[in-house]
Amino acid sequence: MDASMMKRPFPSFARLSTLLVLAVAGTTPAVADDTALQVAARAPAFAQAAQAACNAVALPPSQPPLEIERAIRDAREEISTAVVSDETLPAAAPILEALAERIGDLDTVPSLELQMLRDALANRAGDTTRVIEGRAFVHALLEHIASSGDGATPATAWHACLIGNQRVFAQQMLQARGVARQALVHEADRHYDRLTLTMADGSTREVYFDVTDLFKRNAEALLR
Repeated sequence: MDASMMKRPFPSFARLSTLLVLAVAGTTPAVADDTALQVAARAPAFAQAAQAACNAVALPPSQPPLEIERAIRDAREEISTAVVSDETLPAAAPILEALAERIGDLDTVPSLELQMLRDALANRAGDTTRVIEGRAFVHALLEHIASSGDGATPATAWHACLIGNQRVFAQQMLQARGVARQALVHEADRHYDRLTLTMADGSTREVYFDVTDLFKRNAEALLR
């Protein structure tokens, strides 16, 4: 393994928009339980869609992963500013429409952060069908990433589809509390993100994500 590693900043788990907080607060336990059951029942139907979305994101004609994540970050920040209550919820629609113009059909974008944001919007709007379908897609994406390896070594690294998914996966699937360190590791002709996670009990855990295909696609786009 190459001894030289590039350290990069990693987003904090604490950055939840007001909208997401409102979405959680507005859901009763009974409704949440019923929705969870329906999501679990629907998730298998989205397995192929999740796989196809993850495969497509590193290939033309999809926008480069870097541009997809930049566009999502911009939209998220706009929505976080514009949507602060139920009354301002409609302000999200034109922002999401503009996002779709930048990166394509949002239903096929394998971004956990984007899909969870859309689910939160649908939840506040009372669109139960959209919530169930959206959360089922998120569940399928998480399962797809989990099935790509075990994350214990570079050889068995997970493929997260997008860099931003690493944080959400660590939180949702590994119950990590935060990311203490992140390093870019080079081994042979592959590139990996090595994350040192802070777990709920205060211990740390190192995990690996293979980012080779994402780096390659971004580089190809920059050279055009």
